[in-house]
Amino acid sequence: MPSMTLSPLSVTTVAGVTVGTFPAEADASNASAIRDQLLHLIGAGTGPLVLDLTATEFCDCACVGAILRAEREADARRIRICLALPPAGPVRRIAAMTGLDRHLPVTTSVAGAGRTLGAVPG
Repeated sequence: MPSMTLSPLSVTTVAGVTVGTFPAEADASNASAIRDQLLHLIGAGTGPLVLDLTATEFCDCACVGAILRAEREADARRIRICLALPPAGPVRRIAAMTGLDRHLPVTTSVAGAGRTLGAVPG
């Protein structure tokens, strides 16, 4: 029987913006699947992309690497990405410690990210 990999991101499109909502834990166990899913979205020509980590409780460097890889691909394809991060806590700290918050625009909500990208997702 073939193995099945569940998609770690929940993906929706609102007001022309694709929103990829990250799981509660984004770490080495699912970082490659997150990277692959983001690269697939970008390769498919998605519009502006919001990476929603507002409900993510843990994010390690493997996931940061997946986000940065997706950011490089999106930049090459001229697709804008914005991060929605919690205002405080471990995910916000890892973004600051790794410089992720300097590579991408950051807001504290999906709606704020939508505004940053020129749309207002619900």
